[in-house]
Amino acid sequence: MRKSFLFLAFFLILLVSSVAERGVLVITDGKEEMVYPLGEHEITIEYIHSVERSEVVETLKVNSSGIYAIGMKWKDFGAGLPEDFQEWNGSWYEKRINIYLGKSLDYWFIPLNRANITVDGLPAFAPRSDTLIEFRVESCPLLLIKIGRC
Repeated sequence: MRKSFLFLAFFLILLVSSVAERGVLVITDGKEEMVYPLGEHEITIEYIHSVERSEVVETLKVNSSGIYAIGMKWKDFGAGLPEDFQEWNGSWYEKRINIYLGKSLDYWFIPLNRANITVDGLPAFAPRSDTLIEFRVESCPLLLIKIGRC
């Protein structure tokens, strides 16, 4: 009787874990995948602009409602870089924003971008070849989160 109860309890825990879901941030380059349980995360994307060849830093905020662009700083104008800014600090033009981007966002990087992507200040990706980086906010079963499969 006791073994049956333990088996049933284990089965119920497994069932609940596989059905219960939690929001996650998934960042992938198609080969590797980084998964972060949602709370609130800050993503920093640093790269060399492919036309202007100047540094650009974009900042995103991610939470359960989606992905938001919250800031950008750059060193030059032209070729798709903003023309309006809020502050010039002597080195960077800066703009603070709060624009909802949805639950997914793709960035295409080429080698000369020398991109570095950090999440909460920790390195996540540094693509050095033609790479599509995908950011997604999605739900994932707790069991898959625990075993690193989501």
